[in-house]
Amino acid sequence: MIKRIISAAVLIPIVVWLIFFAQPQLFAISILFVNFIAYMEWLNMDSKRFNVIKSIYFAMNAVFIFMILFDMQLFVYTLFFLFIMNMVVGFYKTEKESILTNHYYFSGMIYVSLYAFLYFILIAESGKFILMTMLISIWAGDSFAYLCGRKIGKTKLSPKISPKKTIEGAVCGIIFGVVFGVASAYLFKLSLYEGFMIGFVSNIVGILGDLAESVIKRAFNKKDSSHIIPGHGGVMDRLDSLAFSAFFVYMMVLWKIL
Repeated sequence: MIKRIISAAVLIPIVVWLIFFAQPQLFAISILFVNFIAYMEWLNMDSKRFNVIKSIYFAMNAVFIFMILFDMQLFVYTLFFLFIMNMVVGFYKTEKESILTNHYYFSGMIYVSLYAFLYFILIAESGKFILMTMLISIWAGDSFAYLCGRKIGKTKLSPKISPKKTIEGAVCGIIFGVVFGVASAYLFKLSLYEGFMIGFVSNIVGILGDLAESVIKRAFNKKDSSHIIPGHGGVMDRLDSLAFSAFFVYMMVLWKIL
């Protein structure tokens, strides 16, 4: 617990500085850096050595996230080009396991690219406040889900995927996530409706994102994606809730729901 608190005390001020005081380009570069680390965690999840195939997929991921962040006009063409490359790499071996592994590597590339939507939220109108409201809401939701789960949690949310998560903890997380979302919206002069929607949607899909990563870790018998962040595990472990939330909150911004 002490390690978790110290890590949070170091990382949260950096995130706040990047959102409110740094240039958006620096935030984008930070997303690029985080993407690289997270994708390396994804590639290493199967505990196989870093070989030529993994190197190819890492390069493909670098191209993909770079195009998303810095040249969105070519995003669709890049996506289909990389999908074709994914199929071509499959020519290397015809064994079923090898083909499925390649598709696993490709899906990881799509997964970690979801972090880019944090940047798209940031550069939207009132984006800094929307992004910060989302982060506060998710941090609060995760914390209260953990605390309530330990104190009153009895009904397992998904025993096979994540045995420690409970329905009671999830409900508490959503409720307090919404409360903190609304409070943050008031602080940042967003509407209470925006605060409610950010808190409600981000915490619900955040749970789904958490479970989605847990499925992968369970499949490979891993407790954490890595040990790069003391007390927290890996980058993917810290951003599992944010990955899905960033996408859905940005969709709300794009569709003028916020």
